Amino acid sequence: MSVLTHLLPDSNNLKLENCQLDEIKTQIKLIVSAINRVVNCPVCNQPTHKIHSRYERKLADLPWADYSITLQLRVRKFFCINTLCKRRIFTERLTNVTAPWARRTLRLAQRLSAIALANGGAAGVRLSEQLGIKVSRNTLLNLVRSIPLPPIVTPHTLGVDDFCFRKCKTYGTALIDLERRRPIALLKDAKAETLAEWLKAHPGVKVVSRDRSKTYESGIRQGAPEAIQVADRFHLLQNLFQTQEPSLWYSRQSTS
Repeated sequence: MSVLTHLLPDSNNLKLENCQLDEIKTQIKLIVSAINRVVNCPVCNQPTHKIHSRYERKLADLPWADYSITLQLRVRKFFCINTLCKRRIFTERLTNVTAPWARRTLRLAQRLSAIALANGGAAGVRLSEQLGIKVSRNTLLNLVRSIPLPPIVTPHTLGVDDFCFRKCKTYGTALIDLERRRPIALLKDAKAETLAEWLKAHPGVKVVSRDRSKTYESGIRQGAPEAIQVADRFHLLQNLFQTQEPSLWYSRQSTS
């Protein structure tokens, strides 16, 4: 039992009461209880020790070898002793174990998020099954959507190009941080005014790499007039190929 205790998500604040092994279903159920005597109200942060009631919740956890793990977590509800607080009764928060109302531990959610980011929905499900984790495609995609976006750091070198919301119908603008090689924004359309507004709201761009679009040229000139505009590599190579294509055609005709 001492070894199992160290495998809990938070061995300092959880106590292992019992362990149930089902060899047929290859499942292990851990009966676990919270041991903190004093907890803080999530609204006013006032510490309290007055227990209102107890209840149980089930959490899926990372598998151990070939066994799936379920935590049967016994938690408590407390009275808030702060008379000025609007919350009279609250459930204790186990911030190192799980999120409120979640049905899986934080470490399992983090593992699934990493799988979904690397493989997507359907492929992530197949890999999860190989690792002994049962999960749906939509669950993986929802975990990816719930990951907070990193703060936008205005790059010195910005890439601008259009992309399709709907082919030949609706276009938007993709902004790429060429220094860190990652997208930082998707604009709702491919208009000069929209690009100019973004550049004005994020000053500091020194160089903008773009295609031959006059619209983007105008938007950059309005939003970042001091920025240097350069043609991107793709369109330079495309223009070079288009220039060389007639001569290549004549060379083929002459040798045939």
